[in-house]
Amino acid sequence: MKKLIVLIMLCLIGVNCFADDAHGVIEPYLGGFRIQDCDSIEMTDEVVEIWESKVKVTFHFKNCSSQKQTVTIGFPVKWYEEVGVRGDPDEPLKDDAATREQIEKYYNFKSTCNGKSLKRKLVSSANSDRGFDFWFTTELVFEPGQTLEVVDEYKSGYAYGSDSIGYSWKTWTYILTTGSSWANNIQKATIIFHSTYEYQWKNYTVEYSDQKAYIWNIDKMTYHYSSFSYKPTSIKYDKKAKEIVITWVLKDIKPTKEWEAEELNSLIHSPSNWKQEFAYFLVKDDLYKIPGYEKKIKWWLDEGYSDESDVKKVYEDLSDKKEFYEWVKELYDTGFTEFQPKSKEASIFAQFLINSIYAMHGYEFKSEKWTKLFSNFSWYKPTTSSISEKDLTSEEKVMIKRLTQYR
Repeated sequence: MKKLIVLIMLCLIGVNCFADDAHGVIEPYLGGFRIQDCDSIEMTDEVVEIWESKVKVTFHFKNCSSQKQTVTIGFPVKWYEEVGVRGDPDEPLKDDAATREQIEKYYNFKSTCNGKSLKRKLVSSANSDRGFDFWFTTELVFEPGQTLEVVDEYKSGYAYGSDSIGYSWKTWTYILTTGSSWANNIQKATIIFHSTYEYQWKNYTVEYSDQKAYIWNIDKMTYHYSSFSYKPTSIKYDKKAKEIVITWVLKDIKPTKEWEAEELNSLIHSPSNWKQEFAYFLVKDDLYKIPGYEKKIKWWLDEGYSDESDVKKVYEDLSDKKEFYEWVKELYDTGFTEFQPKSKEASIFAQFLINSIYAMHGYEFKSEKWTKLFSNFSWYKPTTSSISEKDLTSEEKVMIKRLTQYR
C-alpha cells in the first residue's frame, strides 16, 4: 500500500558539521579562512567513522612534489548561536570571543599528525557563500614525497526535525566536497556509520536513496523510513555491539555532493488504518499471553474494534482472496521487521502470515484456532492436509523462508 506523508516543518535543531579537511589560505585582510585549490598535496585516502555522538576521521596526505611544502588546512564548522548548534539561519552570526568559546567547548575538537597533538586555531570563514561560519585551522609541513596521517576527533550528532502531525527525523551529514581542494582525486574514501536502529536496517540491505526503505512496526506503531545520498557498499549487524554497521567505499572521486543518511519515524501511537488494526485483532488472543500486553490489548479493543459489526465488516472487506494476499504482503514487508527475531511478538505475527499463505491454498489446519479464524473469510475452502513447495509461488517461498526466521 502506498503511503502519502505530508511533512509540516515545526522545528529543526542540532545540526553538526562532519567534514573533510580542506586546503586553503588565511586572508590577511579579512582574517578568515578561504578554500584554495592545491596542486602539490593530495588526499590519498580517508576513513570516516560516525556514531550518534562522536566522529573520528583519519586522513592520509601525500606531498606529490619534490619540494618541501607548508600548507594550511581547515575543518569547516556550521554554527547557529541561538540554540548552540542550530537556530535561525537568517540571523547574523556574532563573531566574538563568547561564540568561539561556545564552539570550542561544544565540539571538543582534537587533532593529531602522525600521532602527535596538532594545534588547531578557530578562525572565521572568508568565503561564507560555502555555508561555513568557522574553520579549525592549522599548518602542515611536508618533506618531498612525504605522507602525513591526520586524525580529527570531535563530539557531534545529528540534525533533528519534527512536524505538526507526529513525525520526526534525524539527519547525519558528512561534508565531502571540501576535500576536493586537494590535488588529484581522492583514491579511496571509506565512511562507516554506526546505527543503533538495528531492526530498521536488518532486512533492507539493497534499498537506497532512489528506493526509499520504510518499515511500519505494528507493535510500537511507528513508521520508519531511511534514505542515503550514496549507495552503501555493505550493511552488517554487529551482534556484540548490538548495532548495524553501514559502510560506504568510494573510490577515485572528486566529490561534488555531500554524504547524508536520514532516518524518519513517526510519533503516532495508533494504527495507520483499519488493516493494521485488523492484524492486531486477529492475533490478540496470542498477544494476551505475553506479559504487559493485557493493558495494551484492552486499550486497543476499547479504542478500536470492540463492536461486532465493525469486525464483521472487516472480514467482508477482505473477502476477496487477491485483496487479502495484497494485505498479507504489506504486513510481511512492513509489519513485523523491527521485532527481535525469535521473540514472542515476532513469532506470533510470523506464524499468522505463514498460515495466511497456507490458508489461501486451501490448507486444512489441525488446530481449531486457525480453522475458526480463517473460516471467517468466504474464500477459505479447506481441501488438503498437505502443502508442498510446488504448490507455492516463488514469491510465497521467499516470504515463508524469511518468516520462519522470526518464529
